Amino acid sequence: MSSLSWIQYHILVELTRHGVARYSALRPKDVEGNLFAYHLKGLLNEKLVEKTDAQYQLTVKGLQLVGTLSLDTGRMRQQPQILNAIICTNKKGEHVWSRWRREPNMDKVSFPHGMLHYGEGLLEAAAREFTEKTGMQSALTYRGDVYVRGMLSGVLDRHMLVHLFEATDAQPAEDGERSAHSESFWAPLESLKPEDFVPGFYEIAQLATNAGQEMVFADIIVEL
Repeated sequence: MSSLSWIQYHILVELTRHGVARYSALRPKDVEGNLFAYHLKGLLNEKLVEKTDAQYQLTVKGLQLVGTLSLDTGRMRQQPQILNAIICTNKKGEHVWSRWRREPNMDKVSFPHGMLHYGEGLLEAAAREFTEKTGMQSALTYRGDVYVRGMLSGVLDRHMLVHLFEATDAQPAEDGERSAHSESFWAPLESLKPEDFVPGFYEIAQLATNAGQEMVFADIIVEL
């Protein structure tokens, strides 16, 4: 649903708190029956709520929705983006980078990365992103996590949890769809400037290269 009425929000909260409830328990006393039935029908049609034995309960889809809601404010809670980023280094000491051809990172550089899709495993997602962004495939090794918060004039603007993987012995992929939103290139880190990077990725690159083979775990705040 694009938005919830306060009546629909009330229904979802009651079912979140009680599991199952009858019509009479769900309807606020000051709401007319026809109006309440209209909004309840909307939740049923969207398959957020289902009726069983004269009682109502949340569907799987409804449970997923209320997991994103604040029961105090009724608003959707913003969640950090979960990304997989891949470090790949050649024998010259160059890394493979992605240069982005879309906003909000137009012409900025980063390690090849992308968002975790719902239901994907981490390695599966990282392998997919590496092929999509570079046209290569590789064995991947988990290198750690970096938690990034980007601040704009003192206000949180970007919020990311980045899982880092390292690619070894990368080879051209036999198949796999390439992303049209970025292009890849090889270059040493020192040839790039901090301002060239997607916010947070210059710091991630420094951490990863300075750590050698050690695991990387960091919590960083960057000014945008």
